[in-house]
Amino acid sequence: MRANMTKKNADASWDWFVAMYTKRGYKSLNQFAMATGMQKSSLSRYFHQQRQLPSGMMAKLCQELKVTPNEMMKALGMWQ
Repeated sequence: MRANMTKKNADASWDWFVAMYTKRGYKSLNQFAMATGMQKSSLSRYFHQQRQLPSGMMAKLCQELKVTPNEMMKALGMWQ
């Protein structure tokens, strides 16, 4: 986990992600990953704040989750 992130922040990021993909009609992380062509383990690491989300993936995730880049960055603790 990145030094400036806490478990509480990581849990909040994960909860936000689960709420967003559920809101879009996905029933599981596996279903979301398969539909988007992303690796389930990578998504988990991004939203548990164990790895930074590559900038090239930001647009794809924002589009699929129907959120703005600012919302995504806030959820990941990258933006206040």
